[in-house]
Amino acid sequence: MTPVNSKSLLHFIFDQMEKLDRKEITVQEGQIQANLAKQANNVLNYELKRADVQMKLTVHNAIYKDGLKLREVEAKNFEEAMV
Repeated sequence: MTPVNSKSLLHFIFDQMEKLDRKEITVQEGQIQANLAKQANNVLNYELKRADVQMKLTVHNAIYKDGLKLREVEAKNFEEAMV
């Protein structure tokens, strides 16, 4: 299974814990996979926080008639987005 969301990531981690318990993978392999799972979780958390900020900006802009936007730092032409 390829983890694609929080549920499948958790399933993958549990599978790895079972493999580690049965000594099907080494402790070092388990640590490496745990670090990768942590990085994947960080990306998922980033997306949740970004969505929250976007919703708050929408409310702010509606109340104060502002045109505030969240910069697209992942855009290819980031330099243009900073203007």
